[in-house]
Amino acid sequence: MSPRPREFPAQEGYGELEDRGSRFLAWVFPASSEEVFLARLESLREEHPKARHHCWAWRIGEAYRFHDDGEPGGTAGRPMLQVLEGSGLDDLAAICVRYFGGVKLGTGGLARAYSGATARALAEAGRCTEELRVTLPLQLPFAALGVRTELEAVFPGLEFRGDYDAEGWQGEVELPEEEGDRLRSFLAERGIALG
Repeated sequence: MSPRPREFPAQEGYGELEDRGSRFLAWVFPASSEEVFLARLESLREEHPKARHHCWAWRIGEAYRFHDDGEPGGTAGRPMLQVLEGSGLDDLAAICVRYFGGVKLGTGGLARAYSGATARALAEAGRCTEELRVTLPLQLPFAALGVRTELEAVFPGLEFRGDYDAEGWQGEVELPEEEGDRLRSFLAERGIALG
């Protein structure tokens, strides 16, 4: 069984929610590392210095973190993380800033507001799928070098890595995983074996 294709946010998404005068502004974005996340957090703190709270959550690989930034424990970062985890997306982060409106929302109200704003931002971010690729060894004797031109025409996503030696071209090819069997058949029809 091959691994599932990984999915990521397609872009940064923004969502906003208002509840009893408090405004919750949320951003969900791709985050390939904690450094990427921290840079975006710092920029949002600079853009929103008067916000009362800058709560956040991220999941990168198998690691995750969240922070309530002064809100009651479990009312901001954890609900935001649950939205991210429920999306099935990989390597993403959410930041939600709150402008206090003067009315306390209670723990349930806070959790709903933070998760709701995050869900809106997540919906706007969209999703994209990582293309799974396979790398296969290939040797083309000088007599069969014309096959390389055919391969490039028939398999537009094919990448060659290698060099010429006394025998011909030797190296490896990389292509979308679902094209692997078709490539093997194509080469076998021309008397060329992979490896």
